[in-house]
Amino acid sequence: MSRQNVELVRRMHQAFNRRDTETFLAPLDPDVEWVPMMARLEGAVYRGRAEVERWLAGLDHDWEELRTEPREFRDLGDVVLILGSWHARARTSGLVLDAELGAWVAQVRDGKVVRQETFTDRAQAFESAGLTRPP
Repeated sequence: MSRQNVELVRRMHQAFNRRDTETFLAPLDPDVEWVPMMARLEGAVYRGRAEVERWLAGLDHDWEELRTEPREFRDLGDVVLILGSWHARARTSGLVLDAELGAWVAQVRDGKVVRQETFTDRAQAFESAGLTRPP
C-alpha cells in the first residue's frame, strides 16, 4: 500500500504544478489538514477540501508563478517524505523566492491524503516524518 501512497502524492504534486484543481483535490481527505509555506509561517492550517480549494484559487492573485519541484519521494508507510525545491515569483513586486532545500511531509490514510505540510528546514521535515535526522 505504501508504494501506492508515493504515487498518489506524486500525482498530486504534478496536478498542483499544472493547476489541475480537480486532479489535485481528488486524493485529499474531506477533513484534510493542509499547511503550505505561508500558512506555516503564520501558524495557520487549511482544514478541509473547501479551504484548500480556496487557498489554491487565491495563489494566482498573489503569485505570478508558484511551482514545486519534488525530486525524491521517500516511502515511509503511511507517511511520504518529499524532498525537492519550490520556486515562486510574486505578482505585484516581482520578488523571486527559491527554496532549494524544500520538503513536504504527507500523511496518507485509506488512500487519501489527510495532512500535508511544507518545510523550508529539512531537519524539521525529517523530524515530522518520524526520522531522527537527514542523512
